Amino acid sequence: MISGNLNVSLMARLSELRDLAAMVETFGEAHDLPHRTNFIINLALEELITNTLLHGQFEDGVEPEISISLGVNESQVVVVLESNGGQFDPTQDSNPDLTSDLADRPIGGLGLHLVKSQADRFEYEWADGINRITLTYNTS
Repeated sequence: MISGNLNVSLMARLSELRDLAAMVETFGEAHDLPHRTNFIINLALEELITNTLLHGQFEDGVEPEISISLGVNESQVVVVLESNGGQFDPTQDSNPDLTSDLADRPIGGLGLHLVKSQADRFEYEWADGINRITLTYNTS
């Protein structure tokens, strides 16, 4: 059972990330979440929202819409990020090269890899023109 929720709709500006981070911190404190969990959630949201705004395939004349919800229960925090950009399934993204010399590696992919590796569950769904990413973090 979910004991608390935070629902936020963002304007399509990177400057919104600071206010969102403060809301996530306040939410975490109100629900006694570990500091590390708050940090990881904020890092994930910053990466995913930045990618959405910089790389999202929004149709001409369509205003980008991003919404975030957080829910917490006895042992998990569930974060859902929805956006109306073109379909992008991050679960199909190939894993970045982590073994070559830095100078030889292609640019990109490390942030998404970090987000996926820190979540206990990472799910993607495309429905009715909406990308939905669900991240689950165990708190116990």
